[in-house]
Amino acid sequence: MEIKELSEQIFPYVVGIRRALHSMPEPAYKEFKTSKYVFERLKEIGLKPANVYGTGVIADLETGKKGLNVAVRADMDALPIEEKTKLDFSSEIGGYMHACGHDGHMAIVIGLALLLTKIKDKLNGKIRFIFQPAEEKPPKGGASFLVEEGVLKDIDIILGFHIIPDIDVGKVGIIEGPAMAGCDEFIIKISGAGGHASAPEKTVDTILVASKIVSSLNDIVSRMISPFEPVVISCGEIKGGYAFNIIPDLVEIKGTVRTFNDDLRKKIPEIMKKIIYSIAESYGANVDFEYINCYPSLKNSPTVCQFLKEIAHTYLGKNSLVDMKPLMGSEDFSVYLEKVKGAYVFFGGKKGENLSLHSPYYDFDELVMRYAIHFFARAIHNINILAI
Repeated sequence: MEIKELSEQIFPYVVGIRRALHSMPEPAYKEFKTSKYVFERLKEIGLKPANVYGTGVIADLETGKKGLNVAVRADMDALPIEEKTKLDFSSEIGGYMHACGHDGHMAIVIGLALLLTKIKDKLNGKIRFIFQPAEEKPPKGGASFLVEEGVLKDIDIILGFHIIPDIDVGKVGIIEGPAMAGCDEFIIKISGAGGHASAPEKTVDTILVASKIVSSLNDIVSRMISPFEPVVISCGEIKGGYAFNIIPDLVEIKGTVRTFNDDLRKKIPEIMKKIIYSIAESYGANVDFEYINCYPSLKNSPTVCQFLKEIAHTYLGKNSLVDMKPLMGSEDFSVYLEKVKGAYVFFGGKKGENLSLHSPYYDFDELVMRYAIHFFARAIHNINILAI
């Protein structure tokens, strides 16, 4: 039976898996039911899965023939979001939801494993299926821990992917080179003498200092960095204050920095530090600045990308590729790509309204899973034409 026919044949099975996983979302490093479910499905396929770093799962398909060893990774964790989709298979765990499509990612890789076992005699090398916990958990997501535990041992190429809602089903986005930005986190704590709002001259106004800092941090991108360098500095959380008539003694700011440029990634914290401390000093406030390196920028192998583009053209259609620019979002799949060559691709899962990832209403067109399985099966079947 042809690969395309097999992908169509197993599609209902994959849909059932996706829906089961969607109903049992679990947070980072606590994917216990999810891990057990994935483990059992892989055993049913005839593989010998093993747990790695707690809730992670890996399984190898050994062909017994020499060739490139390929890994395919799916992420497992859900988000702390109350689901509002009203799907028949909605989350059964209050306060958590698969709002980023990781349920679909796991179902795709399980389906891929099933399909590849059916054509094992036509394959070469080893195929490793990686189910990774805690992709949504910077500063150190699950990828770093799995690499430390040796999941890339003997692997020549690794493939990763994401379903995204703003591309039509049947379309694929493949970005050569830098594809997703590096992600860092910062925490700024401003302290001073609080007091009555009617007598600000007797206080050190931490809210005023915080507002000056937030405003000035935005000036870094517009006035201190070349406009040809994509950089984002965003403050996403401010905490401070007790009542409308009290100037608080402490305000905390949290935010993120995103960039593709490794040199800039090293320089930006120093620029931020100078601005933050100079503003605080000018108002008599004390400040504590913590900068946390999270995920490196995700850099796809041009060689692997060219190969995958040919697969898309040949098997999904000449119009299947969409032109995608690098994203300022981040992914800890970048950690794997620092160790071995590979690529992270995007599959269109548009369904009705263009709802954002991480939305309580997020859902995707399940047909994308059939396209993804077909695509990866074709890629792995043909992978040995690559000179790595």
